[in-house]
Amino acid sequence: MSAEPFSGAGSLVPVVSYDDIVALLRAGVAEAGSQRAYAQARAIHEGDLSQVLRERRLPTERMALWVGVERHLVRVGDPISPVSGTALCRWRP
Repeated sequence: MSAEPFSGAGSLVPVVSYDDIVALLRAGVAEAGSQRAYAQARAIHEGDLSQVLRERRLPTERMALWVGVERHLVRVGDPISPVSGTALCRWRP
């Protein structure tokens, strides 16, 4: 896993990709002995796990949590400017 640290909110956190999550899932499958055993231990449909491992679907948030990865939104750079002087959405932080 080639996670580069991201400096945000005063701390360094490793940034991982979906490929990293799939690699961690594959390691879990190897440790469990089979996809079926890993899927049963995690209470997920074996076909869903297979789709992710064959890179036909992205890992779900739940799968990411199994391998210790949490999803967070990070704002990078300048905020988006309104197109014509109006806000892009009504929600304000």
